[in-house]
Amino acid sequence: MKLITAIIKTTSAGKVITALDQIGIKNISVSEVKGIGEQIEIFKSYTVHTRIEIIVPDEKAEQISDTILKNAHTGLAGDGIIAVSPVDYFIKIRTMEKI
Repeated sequence: MKLITAIIKTTSAGKVITALDQIGIKNISVSEVKGIGEQIEIFKSYTVHTRIEIIVPDEKAEQISDTILKNAHTGLAGDGIIAVSPVDYFIKIRTMEKI
């Protein structure tokens, strides 16, 4: 399994989430994050972005990463990042099932 973490412009979040839904991805976590990147603005010490996290089977990681990239890319500073990390397992708390 893989954990895909995308930090994207908040203005791109709706488009990305809709695109993920269209390829069948329903279980995602979305949160607001603040950070400092390469493009620090003069009067702001940080920027606000949206973080999307998804745990997926290995074989779907590339398709999902490509979908996020296609829908979040503007070519402008601050578009964000996508990180793909291995996941050893996760546990569903309600059912106590280890996957």
